[in-house]
Amino acid sequence: MNPHDRTGAGTPYDAFTALRATDSADHPIPLAPDPDFARRLRERLERGARLPEGVIVDTTALEHELSSTATEPAATTPVVERPGALPYLAVADGRAAIDWYVTHLGAHLRGDPILMDDNRIGHAELEMGGGVVYLAQEFPDMGLRAPAPGHVSVSLMLAVDDTDSALDRARRGDAIVSREPYEAHGTRTAVIVDPFGHRWMLTGPMLSAAPDPDRIHVGDIGFVSVQTHDVTRAARFYGAVLGWEFDAGTRRVTNAAHPLAIVHTDGPQTVFCAYAVDDLDAARTAVERAGGRAVDDPHGLDAIDDQGVEFAVYTPEPGDERPEQHPRDVGGLSYLTVHTPDSARLRAFYRAVLGWTFRPGRIEDGWEVDDVHPQIGIAGGADESVAVPMWNVTDVDTAVERVRAAGGTVIDEPSRQPYGATALCADDQGARFYLGQLF
Repeated sequence: MNPHDRTGAGTPYDAFTALRATDSADHPIPLAPDPDFARRLRERLERGARLPEGVIVDTTALEHELSSTATEPAATTPVVERPGALPYLAVADGRAAIDWYVTHLGAHLRGDPILMDDNRIGHAELEMGGGVVYLAQEFPDMGLRAPAPGHVSVSLMLAVDDTDSALDRARRGDAIVSREPYEAHGTRTAVIVDPFGHRWMLTGPMLSAAPDPDRIHVGDIGFVSVQTHDVTRAARFYGAVLGWEFDAGTRRVTNAAHPLAIVHTDGPQTVFCAYAVDDLDAARTAVERAGGRAVDDPHGLDAIDDQGVEFAVYTPEPGDERPEQHPRDVGGLSYLTVHTPDSARLRAFYRAVLGWTFRPGRIEDGWEVDDVHPQIGIAGGADESVAVPMWNVTDVDTAVERVRAAGGTVIDEPSRQPYGATALCADDQGARFYLGQLF
């Protein structure tokens, strides 16, 4: 037993008494504090001295540290470097922001917020990720405003125990997912923009020390083709707008990062998708049981769903890697909006065939497909079934001018969203598409 340990059966005593011990019967030898402990205690006291007047400081964590035994194991948390400057967020709605950070980022409100005369939150403190973040409501007269959509200049790196679980909680709270989990430099990180405009990098432990490349999943889009009435005309238009290089012999866009083709159709001008499955025979059975039709193809299985929409399924090669959820290659597909007359029927069919699950989107009868790459959104109540792609560009304003110059139409001028800037257009044959400049 430590000669200075008067805890008896392990009950800790007041650590400050030990620090000021003198040569006495109770404490025969003065106790020199551990240098690391002294440094951390000094830092805590200095931080407390710098807090704004009136702030109530929760000392629970400090009291626990002072009273813990030296043998108590330390909690393991992802390492995020201590900030050189304390984050102080401006938000449009202080109370809503506090509730969101507590519910979806696991924050703990420290003390009571300071309220201004007009009932705005003038100062609040949130403990998260082993540190603290300050928060205040907007004060436009002082030039203090929350970030505007698409105009985030600072990212906040938050240590989490499980990146994927943290991302799921944030996503359920309507955060915009800027980047799905990726592993690099010893951590697993996902990037979100919260409903108040702030960008967070959720950083946790890697799933494995040396992960294998992520393989394409069942239900992912493995191949897309633009269905058009005039292939030559479409190739010329998208070459001028998106820089596609087209091989008429193979019908492939040769400079696309993800397999892409331009194919003639006499039917609706839309995007045709081929989805990955594990087993073609099982997929055929699922299609037919769900009310669709299936036709053998040399490369997979062509099918028609129960609302008459054509698609295909195929089994990937062992080396086929999974695309990003929102690929950023110029001219590539970053998002697909599927318009349908009956979203409930569509969801039931593709849940049965591809195992898709869904969550409500941001529009009435709008749905997002969970964890499919590239991302797919569903818009119900349409007059006809049609898939509208979003193609990546580096500058949406310049790209819409290329659309006009190539004979297309700009339906909706560029607008800024939390995830980027978009514009709804139509090509010179009337097929709709979005241009997307992702932030």
